[in-house]
Amino acid sequence: MTTNIIKHSRNLLISEGIFLIIIGLFIIYMSQAATLFFSLLLSIGLFFIGIYRTINSIITRKDIAAPFITIMSGLLLSIIGLYLILNPLFNSMVLTIGIALFLLVESVNSFSTAVSVKGFKQLFWIALSTGIVQLLLAIIIIWGLPYTALWLLGMIIGINFVFSGISCISGYIYSKDLA
Repeated sequence: MTTNIIKHSRNLLISEGIFLIIIGLFIIYMSQAATLFFSLLLSIGLFFIGIYRTINSIITRKDIAAPFITIMSGLLLSIIGLYLILNPLFNSMVLTIGIALFLLVESVNSFSTAVSVKGFKQLFWIALSTGIVQLLLAIIIIWGLPYTALWLLGMIIGINFVFSGISCISGYIYSKDLA
């Protein structure tokens, strides 16, 4: 099934791959603007989700167990979203710290995986090196604050687009072997 999909969508794979790489490189080049844009987009999303949750909770208040709590939850989301819209640099800072904390937690997970597979040398070194890279990235991000908050989110999204494009082009190349 997957083979047929790849065979039939070869031209789409190459065009999507090229498009994603170009967009990714543009986002990397404009990483500060992209960080601000994605931070604002997230804030606007929180604001409207909060409004929706509040209105939905009011309409369905007779059918839900704790309408006051769900209404307050929606209002809180709206207030947080509005605050982040009005303070996009703070939003970027929060997201950057969240990414750093995620990498710290993942490094601990990788180190514990390395300890648990110590008997398998290749797996041990892969897990250990992954943990070291994750820890170093977290330290670089935290050490560079507040400046890393200005570009990090855009850089990560841009790199993701580039690698997604490379993946599509690899699918195109692989599909030639299937034909």
